[in-house]
Amino acid sequence: MDYRYLHLFCPIIALGINVIVQIVIFKLDKGRKLLRSVFTGFATGALSAGAIESLIVLAAGAPVKNFIPALVVDITTYSAMGYCYFHFINLGETARRIRLLRELNDAPEGLTEGEILSRYNAKEIIDVRLTRLLNNKQIILRDARYYVANPAMLFISRALAFMKLIILGKRI
Repeated sequence: MDYRYLHLFCPIIALGINVIVQIVIFKLDKGRKLLRSVFTGFATGALSAGAIESLIVLAAGAPVKNFIPALVVDITTYSAMGYCYFHFINLGETARRIRLLRELNDAPEGLTEGEILSRYNAKEIIDVRLTRLLNNKQIILRDARYYVANPAMLFISRALAFMKLIILGKRI
């Protein structure tokens, strides 16, 4: 059997594992920690990509020297697909346009501009985001000032900015 083309399916299978793990963890956590479930799903998918690639190399009897380049391609492809999945989830959770469309859909009589503006008060939006960051221990409040507590999200935001620079050629 020719195993050379199985490499094409490795990132797709890993993404499927990512999605399944993310959904299961999110459901078990009763929807409280979306970000944690997304990261756990992504990490599990990445590990799965490595394991799947190892199995393909072993099954094909391919030289071990082919493993590293194939793994790099698989992980890179999987990461790009995982990036898209993350933003697909994030779009529905945080994009104001999506939220506004859902709220308008949920209001059969429509909403006035005043009602919309009252729901999108800038202070409330910032307060909600700060509370979320504090609850997730990503920032801390000390002496009425906010500080980065967990640099993981900062690292991720820098990685996303770098990917955007490489892919789109622009800084954010």
